[in-house]
Amino acid sequence: MSRLTIPLWGARLLGLAGFLDAAYLTVSHYAGTELACGPAGGCEVVTTSRFATVGGIPIALVGAVYYAIVVLLAWTPGDRWGRGTALVLAGITGLATAVSGVLVWLQAAVIHAWCRFCLGSAATTLLLFLCALALTRAASRHPAPNLRPETEP
Repeated sequence: MSRLTIPLWGARLLGLAGFLDAAYLTVSHYAGTELACGPAGGCEVVTTSRFATVGGIPIALVGAVYYAIVVLLAWTPGDRWGRGTALVLAGITGLATAVSGVLVWLQAAVIHAWCRFCLGSAATTLLLFLCALALTRAASRHPAPNLRPETEP
């Protein structure tokens, strides 16, 4: 088993889970439906706050696009993985982890309510970042083979 296998499959599955979460929030936003938040509540308070959109675009839609990009990167065939792909994934997920940190802080310090789907997304992004770091490390130690066909002189 390659050193890429576990973190690569982790990134693939986490990316898909994150996309489903963000897609659910996005569809709920545009459909105006209530979220299945459970008895603790809080989701509606967070997802209808003034922080739930930026320039009229729901944060959940930005998240869905982010996760779609992550999924596309993560499903790059394993034999084509290299340090460059891993670094792009690490950069994107690192930035998203920072944004998620701010959004979690807003829930705690400003909105005073918790959205379990938003917290799940933040946890997913942090785990994706850790997978991306592991992929970067593994790709540095075991670079992908030369993918260009050899030409004869």
